[in-house]
Amino acid sequence: MGNRKSSFIAAAVLAVSALITTTGVASAAEEAESAAPSVVDSAQPGELEITAVSDGDGLSAQAVITCRGNTDNPHKSHTDSRRANVHVNITCTSSVPRIAVRGAIYRDGRLAGTSARNSVATGRNKATNHANTACVNNRVYDSWVGGEITFPPGYRPARGKINAFGRSARITNC
Repeated sequence: MGNRKSSFIAAAVLAVSALITTTGVASAAEEAESAAPSVVDSAQPGELEITAVSDGDGLSAQAVITCRGNTDNPHKSHTDSRRANVHVNITCTSSVPRIAVRGAIYRDGRLAGTSARNSVATGRNKATNHANTACVNNRVYDSWVGGEITFPPGYRPARGKINAFGRSARITNC
C-alpha cells in the first residue's frame, strides 16, 4: 500500500509540474533576466520593438512579425484607491509560440513596484501584465515594460527582447 501511495503522490506532483510549465510560470533564470531596472534611466531608451523575418523560400516575399512593448499612463487604481498602477503588454502582428511580459512602476524615478512574475502567453499575439505600488499624492510615476518573444521556427532572430521605459504621469488624486 505504501508504494502505491508514494507512486500516486509522485504522479500528482509530476502532473502539477507539467501543468505549471504549460500555463506560463517563468523560470527563475527568466525572472532574473527580465527584471526591471532600479531607477529610471531616460538616457537609455531601450528596446521597445523587435522584428523577425522568415527565412522564406526565395520565391515569395518574406513574412515579417513585429512585436512592440506598450504601457498605459501610470494612474490611481480603479479597484483600490490606495494604489497607483500601470498596465503593460507586448503585442505582435501575428501569433508567436511564446511571449513573456513583465511590468514595473516607478515613483520619482525609483523602482516602487513590479509585477509578481512574467505573464506568459503561448500561441497568441499578445501578453499583458500590470504593476502597482502605494499611491502617494503629487508624485511622478513612470512605467516600464520588459519581456521576451519566441518567434516561430524559420524566423530570424529566433528570440527577441523588449526592455523599455514607457509613459510617466503625475498623480495628484491619491
